[in-house]
Amino acid sequence: MDPSILLNNANLKNISPEKLKFLMEMANKSSGSTPQDMMAALMAASSAAQKSGVGFDSNERDLIIEVLKQNMSKDDQKKADLILSMMKGRNQKK
Repeated sequence: MDPSILLNNANLKNISPEKLKFLMEMANKSSGSTPQDMMAALMAASSAAQKSGVGFDSNERDLIIEVLKQNMSKDDQKKADLILSMMKGRNQKK
């Protein structure tokens, strides 16, 4: 994923510098070309953020996911949405 997408996204202008740093690192590490790549990047970033005491609220997570999906094909965006909805459903059952 091209990190400039994050820097140039007006919706991310209000995210703290600490959170933006994690997003930039995630963007640099992730190809973001498939839904599976996106999920792996999100999981890694979430784990690293938790270890550093930085958390993302649900609105920030949704926004991040939408930004990450921008470089995907329509089919891959649908697959990512399906994976995310399955994960949300699984988490609600716990």
